[in-house]
Amino acid sequence: MDKPLSRKLDLNLLDLFDAIYRTRNLTAAGKALGLSQPAMSHALARLRDMYGDPLFVRLAKGVEPTPFADELVGPVSQALQILAQTLEKGSFVPETARRVFRLAMTDIGEHTFLPRLIRHLQHRAPHLCVETLATSASPEELAQELSKGTIDLALGAINPDIAGVRSRILFSDVYACVARPSTVPRGALSLAEFKRARHVVPNVAGTNHSMLIDRMLVANGMSGQVVARVTHFLAIAELVADTDVVAIMPRNLALSVARRWNLCHFAPPVQMPGYDVMVYWHKRHDQEPGNTWLRQAIVELFQGGPQPAGAPAGARGASAG
Repeated sequence: MDKPLSRKLDLNLLDLFDAIYRTRNLTAAGKALGLSQPAMSHALARLRDMYGDPLFVRLAKGVEPTPFADELVGPVSQALQILAQTLEKGSFVPETARRVFRLAMTDIGEHTFLPRLIRHLQHRAPHLCVETLATSASPEELAQELSKGTIDLALGAINPDIAGVRSRILFSDVYACVARPSTVPRGALSLAEFKRARHVVPNVAGTNHSMLIDRMLVANGMSGQVVARVTHFLAIAELVADTDVVAIMPRNLALSVARRWNLCHFAPPVQMPGYDVMVYWHKRHDQEPGNTWLRQAIVELFQGGPQPAGAPAGARGASAG
């Protein structure tokens, strides 16, 4: 069985060959490599034995490479350069980078993150493209996609407690209700009115919102008050605007749809936990330059809360969903 390359070829001897060829002087090459004269002589003997050629012929001053050494120098120099490059991390220059970043998020994530993120990228990284994908149905599937790199980052209230997935909190928020003014003439509902009202609720995969809202309905005996379950948050707004239903949604979205559809928004008259909106990635891509740059950009843009949808450039919001 043929020996592995590492058993036949000593990388240190390739450095030695390159140094001698460049300097044409054993003493100078030894100083460059930090080797004594005896060590140089021993290493050169091993190098000659490895290639079966004298490689360098002694002259009155220095050495002269053999014809075989002249043929060898190109491949050796190239090999050393390639190996050196493996020790250097790649760079990411946003101004010139051409790349597609794939971000997993729900439609509320697109509503919350994309306008401001795209404005930022147009200014800082004009050749980048962002492609959004639906958040995976399970944390395990999301972890696999992040690990493989088919998804670069995920954004939202997902909280996948899966080995290998790392995260950073962008901001925390609460829920709000929306309804049309005729449904809530006093601008809000009492607990009894809230329990009697008909509700539309989200049924969105890959997010904790649906689970938390369903828990509230069950805890308050309101499961029978649900008239519709929809797979997209933004579909709720039109249903609320055209019917007498009430909806609970992340506060940032509630503020936005209330403004755009002339709806009322108010705090739920029941206890509901808050939630954290986070950015997720896989530890395999901790040090990948492009992934690192985009993560940092997202943190800088949204930590503390996103800009409200429809707000003028430069405005800041205190909440989001």
